[in-house]
Amino acid sequence: MYSNNKHGGNIYEAAKRYGLKEEEILDFSSNINPLGISKKALKGLRDNLKNIVRYPDSNSLRLREAIGKYHSINPENILVNNGATALIHHIPKVLRPKRVLMLVPTFSEYESACRASEAKIKFIRLKEKNDFRIDESELIKCLDNIQLLFLCNPNNPTGRLLPRKGVLKIVDNAEKKGVIVVLDEVFIDYAESESLIKEAVKKKNLIVLRAFTKFFAMPGLRLGYLVTNKTLMEKIKETIGPWPVNSLAQIAGEITLKDRNYIQESVRYIEKEREHLIKGISEIDGLVPFPSSTNFILIKIKKDRLNVPMLYDILAKRGILIRDCSNFGVGDKFFRIAVKKRSENIRLLREMRRIL
Repeated sequence: MYSNNKHGGNIYEAAKRYGLKEEEILDFSSNINPLGISKKALKGLRDNLKNIVRYPDSNSLRLREAIGKYHSINPENILVNNGATALIHHIPKVLRPKRVLMLVPTFSEYESACRASEAKIKFIRLKEKNDFRIDESELIKCLDNIQLLFLCNPNNPTGRLLPRKGVLKIVDNAEKKGVIVVLDEVFIDYAESESLIKEAVKKKNLIVLRAFTKFFAMPGLRLGYLVTNKTLMEKIKETIGPWPVNSLAQIAGEITLKDRNYIQESVRYIEKEREHLIKGISEIDGLVPFPSSTNFILIKIKKDRLNVPMLYDILAKRGILIRDCSNFGVGDKFFRIAVKKRSENIRLLREMRRIL
């Protein structure tokens, strides 16, 4: 019955496969803010439903202005699109790199996007013995004969954050070697002070990706953006088609960024629940959680007679989904869980204790 999806969050397939109702499923495979979408944004969506009879603003001007104000950058350096993944696939098509460098494990769409553009890929394998920490010095040594570097910070699925000092060191050395860095900061909202988004405006070789999917709980609206210098922006923007972002997504994004109470509460909530969840997992014999700076946790199964497909199947039958990480290149002993609400986290811990 087990199915290893390329991404988490497929409750529709799980409901059909395991004979469950969609609303009964507790989805720990998808790293969405457990507080849900901002109530102000939700009201804005309801109030503006009547506007779907009009075309959206093709330039997303008000949304770009809101993003610019939020990050204190010029809206002209911002390009919004139908989710960050769409931008991940668009960048190699436009820049046409011959050789690309990326980490293992990391988000699978970088490899898919580069293979679709016929680029050769060089991988750097992160070491489990180092808790999958990124070694910036080792990465810099691998930049020769590379045109593009994909770097996810905090990294998915490990949750490890490379401090901004280390990322800047990589970007500076990449610039000397003529390498463009695509820095995916989709999960950095929980550690905003470590972001390089302001540097992307000034650096010659830096593209920063962000999204409203995870932290702002809008996966169904598909809204992401990039920030870069004007030269790279002109190249990337040139082949973006008309109306890349629907009007409701633009409205929700604009309102959410102004909801500071929601943003601050989300950060505090995740910090507290992540600590509780890591402690609970650490106390279960046979499970080892890895350090995380975001709203998900990578876990290893240490029992010989149990692997992730087996654990997935047992939990799914009980209405709980986890994220198998085998397609990240780490084998069948690693899985990832999102940080959710306290009652949901307690239920997951209780079920895993029963199984293990």
